[in-house]
Amino acid sequence: MIELKNFTDLNEQEIILVWQWRNDKKVNEFMHTKNFDIKEHKNFIHNLKQDMSKKYFLVFKNKEAIGVIDLVNIKKESCYFGLYAKPDLKGVGQILMDEVKKYAFEILKVKMLKAYVFKNNDKALNLYLKNNFEIEKENKEAIYIKLNNSLNS
Repeated sequence: MIELKNFTDLNEQEIILVWQWRNDKKVNEFMHTKNFDIKEHKNFIHNLKQDMSKKYFLVFKNKEAIGVIDLVNIKKESCYFGLYAKPDLKGVGQILMDEVKKYAFEILKVKMLKAYVFKNNDKALNLYLKNNFEIEKENKEAIYIKLNNSLNS
């Protein structure tokens, strides 16, 4: 069973766990923000309580934390997303992707889901393309992708 736990509801142990994952070099090599300290992380989570344009979730499968999904720049029409698996955990990308799509399209009811992926992140790009995302544009660093909500089109 898959469960989402909002970052604003995480306990101290889960906050530290997410911070450790996010600072793991296998995760943060594909992030804009690199290493940050636990105080910055806790401030970020605290500020999420007032920011309705962002949703961050720790994802559990059968009560085990497997990754993180986020939806940001949430507007009526669209939002951007991100996801990452627990470092060294294989085979959960599709589960995380399914949860992103479900939350964006069924809960937020946006018409379009967007993301950008660094060009050197082949695993993520392949996952998105496998899920029918289209390449919108690219620059020398990143590829911008989008997926229309077939339910609300």
